[in-house]
Amino acid sequence: MENIFKNIKNIIIFVLVVVLGLVLYNVKSNDNNFDENENYLATSEDSDFSNKDKDEDENEEIYVHISGAVNKPGLIKLKNGDRLVDAISLAGGARDDADLDSCNLAKKLSDEDKIYIKTFDESADNNFNADSSTAKAISSNILINLNSASKDELMKIPGVGPKTADKIIDYREKFQFKSVEDLKNVDGIGDKKFEKLKDYLCVN
Repeated sequence: MENIFKNIKNIIIFVLVVVLGLVLYNVKSNDNNFDENENYLATSEDSDFSNKDKDEDENEEIYVHISGAVNKPGLIKLKNGDRLVDAISLAGGARDDADLDSCNLAKKLSDEDKIYIKTFDESADNNFNADSSTAKAISSNILINLNSASKDELMKIPGVGPKTADKIIDYREKFQFKSVEDLKNVDGIGDKKFEKLKDYLCVN
């Protein structure tokens, strides 16, 4: 009889241990699920805030000042993240003499940016000044004849791009150059530019 009670006691203890173990396991499992849910909610909220901030940044308006070889220079309103090509489009597009290869059309713009679009002649002037050996060769050895030089030969002169070369050729086909000073009669060539060009030129 005593053994029976002892066995029952052991069974009861075993059952209690099993039940307690199951209870502790469920509590721990629920805590883990709660933590996972909290982490998911926190991640979702962070993602929502991040997307909201991104949308707000993209919709933010910025102002840039564009000038030079565009049809409507001035202040342009853009959206944050817009690029130089967008600014040129809103400025009425590039002029025929705009050297778009001299700028990065894919550049992202920022508020208060100042943009200047160069003309072909301005780019040619800069490029030629960088190539000092070519300039020295022209000034020391050969003068360019305004009445016979080809377009390519004219473009070797510092500050003369394709547009200016075309204007020089158009002028001489109508009037011929009687002196180097006649170059000032060409559209776009004033006293200041003439002073830069005259030492490379001659008239025969």
